[in-house]
Amino acid sequence: MKVQTKKVASNYLKLSKLRIVELLLITTVPSMVVSIYGFPPVELVLFTLFGGTALAVSANVLNQIFEIETDKLMARTSDRPLVTGTISVKNAYMYSILLALIGFMILYTQTTPLAAYIALMANIFYSFIYTLILKPRTNQNIVIGGAAGAAPVLIGWAATGTALDTGSWLLFLLVFLWTPAHFWALSIENVEDYRGAEFPMLPTQESKKRTSIFIGVYSCATVITSLLIAPVLQLGLIYLFLALIFGIYLMIKSYGLYSDKIKPISYFVFSNTYLAVIFLSMIADILFTIRNT
Repeated sequence: MKVQTKKVASNYLKLSKLRIVELLLITTVPSMVVSIYGFPPVELVLFTLFGGTALAVSANVLNQIFEIETDKLMARTSDRPLVTGTISVKNAYMYSILLALIGFMILYTQTTPLAAYIALMANIFYSFIYTLILKPRTNQNIVIGGAAGAAPVLIGWAATGTALDTGSWLLFLLVFLWTPAHFWALSIENVEDYRGAEFPMLPTQESKKRTSIFIGVYSCATVITSLLIAPVLQLGLIYLFLALIFGIYLMIKSYGLYSDKIKPISYFVFSNTYLAVIFLSMIADILFTIRNT
């Protein structure tokens, strides 16, 4: 019985795709800290993360329900629980709906209604607009769909009760611009999978060299935005130093990808590190400033 329960739990964890939700953790808490220029109550942080995670996982599950047939055609997705039948579509729908309801109610009652509605809109946008409309039809799908991935910064900002202002939208823009380059690098790595499933991802429509140019352009825009954020959010030297150093290295990585000196997965992995450092440096900068004033 214990073995069976453990196996069921493992299948639902796999269905949840929690690694994708890491972006929520990386960007939400720093946004909360920046919005009030201090560290929010721990319980508020936990409620925000739990509610946001529940709605994000709900969207991940719907995405897999809608893409069962195409997931069967790709090597990296062919062992997902809905493809193998270890979890039924009916149970997956119930799991998704339950998580969405729980996540929305937690955000609505324990943080702010605005945070709850932003998270719900991100869920709907990713599940239906991106998955059903954009992804199968345009090679710019991840550019538009990146709005869902950038939503956690607005959720975190709104959860503290702070009105959305220029600073919050710059943080949104930072993640929005970072997302396409990050995902295109992974798409190059898995280009044959996407071709087999007939998804019009950019690397299936353009050459690796041309896709690398797009990655370079979005990388540059991301770095510029990260530097513009400093004066708007009143961030100091700690943030500026790390944003500049890691931004330069991100550009070096993008050039390395263009010149075939690195593999796409190398850019993909570093871009994760880049985003984490950028947002964590915001917390470090603010806490250092508070401590020394």
